[in-house]
Amino acid sequence: MLKPEQIFKGIAASKGISVGKPFVYRAEVPSYKVDVLPSSVISVENEINDYNLAVKQSIKELNKIFSLAQEKLDEKNLQIFEAQLSFLNDEFFHNKIKDRISRESKQAFVVFKEEIQILENAIVSSADEYIRERVNDIEELKNRVLRNLLKGRLVSKITENSIVIAKNLSPSDTILFSSRNLLGIATDLGGINSHVALISRALRIPAVVAMHDISLNITNDDFLIIDGYKGLVIKNPHEQTIEYYGKQIEKNREIERKLEELEKLPSETKDGKSVKLSTNLEFNNEVDYVVTHFGCDVGLYRTEHLFMEEGDFPDEESQYIQYRFLAEHIYPKSVTIRTFDIGGDKILPDSQKESNPFLGWRGIRICLDKKEIFLTQLRAILRASSGGNLKIMLPMISGIEEVKKSLELIEKAKGQLKERNQKFDEKIEVGVMIEVPSAVLLAEEIGKFVDFFSIGTNDLVQYTLAVDRDSSLVHELYEKFHPAVLRMIDMTVKAAKKNNIHVSVCGEMASDQYASLLLVGLGITELSVISLSYLQIKKLIRLINYSDAQKVAEKVVKLKSINEVKEYIEDCFKKYIGEKIA
Repeated sequence: MLKPEQIFKGIAASKGISVGKPFVYRAEVPSYKVDVLPSSVISVENEINDYNLAVKQSIKELNKIFSLAQEKLDEKNLQIFEAQLSFLNDEFFHNKIKDRISRESKQAFVVFKEEIQILENAIVSSADEYIRERVNDIEELKNRVLRNLLKGRLVSKITENSIVIAKNLSPSDTILFSSRNLLGIATDLGGINSHVALISRALRIPAVVAMHDISLNITNDDFLIIDGYKGLVIKNPHEQTIEYYGKQIEKNREIERKLEELEKLPSETKDGKSVKLSTNLEFNNEVDYVVTHFGCDVGLYRTEHLFMEEGDFPDEESQYIQYRFLAEHIYPKSVTIRTFDIGGDKILPDSQKESNPFLGWRGIRICLDKKEIFLTQLRAILRASSGGNLKIMLPMISGIEEVKKSLELIEKAKGQLKERNQKFDEKIEVGVMIEVPSAVLLAEEIGKFVDFFSIGTNDLVQYTLAVDRDSSLVHELYEKFHPAVLRMIDMTVKAAKKNNIHVSVCGEMASDQYASLLLVGLGITELSVISLSYLQIKKLIRLINYSDAQKVAEKVVKLKSINEVKEYIEDCFKKYIGEKIA
């Protein structure tokens, strides 16, 4: 019997169309797909060794989290970490598990799950409410140990060539899943600039977010079309729908082929104004594509994925290898490396709780508090800079004090390398992200200390408008064309000009065609875009006159409402460009 076609609507987060089977991912209930082996083939010695190593790794991770927490949390809130560490150091519990592995010839993960379940049941049945509430702490511990125990034997959580359906995905989930030839992503939660959206665009994976209950309406037995242009997921599409989307996929390929003709042409306006076009990078597997197709600078290289992949701050040598790889492959073009921008909604360990993480311990604040971690990263970047094509960029700067302290640490890192007789670029450029309103208001003063600005429009919109960019509840209020945001950008450009330094935009606005028309007119000297939009934005630049873009910007910064701005820019776009480019 033919299943009925159903259409679900959400927010189009990453362009593209894919057709395939879904994989419904339930992050709330970890599923470890490991075969339970018969006792006859089990090596008791190996199982006990694996268990000891997993516990040791879990203790190491918790100690790292605890050391971070000690700097920020009071004694009461530290008790959760102390209790978890105490449990992980309980030899009586571990000996009981190892004894059962020996006597019953069972796998370590099976025995551990059974014993931890006994403990959880006892906690849940307690008459003491406080003790009952501790079950979540034990659950977190269980998942940590299981993850470490099954590492190397854990099969990928998703099926290859599938469309992932989930309530939400963490940045690390998205990255890990992308290695399984992901066809698309659809989530209940998230916004247009949530991290699952940003990473999907970087990896050129179609994505639709804020679908509310898509994870409850799809099963692994369904067949899907995901439309990342219109923000649709079509469940069990009819033949004519599949045929229509087949034609759309071919049409999009033809558009891409025509855009590829622009690859070697200069990024300049019709009246000869050069506008530097660079790309954002997050993963090394993007490098070859950028070098082969664009041959451009990298305006933003995010380093947070190094933390995610390690589960900890990576050491100097492993970072140096990554940065040197970038420098050598992009050479002679430049790479702007943003120092660790973690915290907030990003990738600090789950136990590092904050009631308001967006306004909490993140970005440069962590780096300045954890000076040795920051110095390690700075030394690695400096060592890789000997070819002269790396730049350092500091995130989440809110005032001059943070700039001065950062520059002092950069000088300290240079001194440490000189003591080792290790070469680096003595004149390496250092810039700051402008993404906090206080940095905009102080931009003229900050500009005296740095070599460039890069406007992070994603956070600038968020902090200017007090709108959580990851929230599906208020996504309509997250508006890059808000007059306050545009005036903030205008103020930053003027401050940069007064200091004779260049200013780029590396946030999502740079990859938006309507916004790019405005940004060029405002005097932005560089647009750093996602690779998916690179050729589209280059085509736009080549279709406009700089003088016309200036007129658009001059009028827009005087407008007072979002609707006025949008209507005016759309009218100007039609007047100077015509229809949208692809």
